[in-house]
Amino acid sequence: MSITLEDVKVILGLPIDGEVLVGLTAVVDRDWRQLCVELLGFEVPENDNKILVGQRILISRLIKCIAKPLPHDATEIQIHQYAWCYISILLEDKIFMDKSGDRVHLMFLEFLQNLRDPPQYSWGNGCLAWLYRELCRASKKEA
Repeated sequence: MSITLEDVKVILGLPIDGEVLVGLTAVVDRDWRQLCVELLGFEVPENDNKILVGQRILISRLIKCIAKPLPHDATEIQIHQYAWCYISILLEDKIFMDKSGDRVHLMFLEFLQNLRDPPQYSWGNGCLAWLYRELCRASKKEA
């Protein structure tokens, strides 16, 4: 017996209809550090290889961003950056988990850039594909 798309829909309540989550795992025209500045609102130092490893950032760094509430006079950009941090944590913690458990893959920010009128993605398909990908990786001897 295996986990099906219908299971993902029923158990997690994720939509299985909509646009497919397809994208590059490598940023072509800018690097991941620049993406952190633009969308998450903080800079990752060049010489710090603990916070950002490849395309994955520590969840604790994102939690630090949302630990204190937004000020009452927060700008729209600050609100969006707060939302991107919060949603990224939820995505990693609930939908796109991996064996490390302490990092978030930044590629999902690409799908969350438009917070005003977000495209309707099939998060259930993405979740199921990610699950099988991680199961395959975890089953390897060197994992």
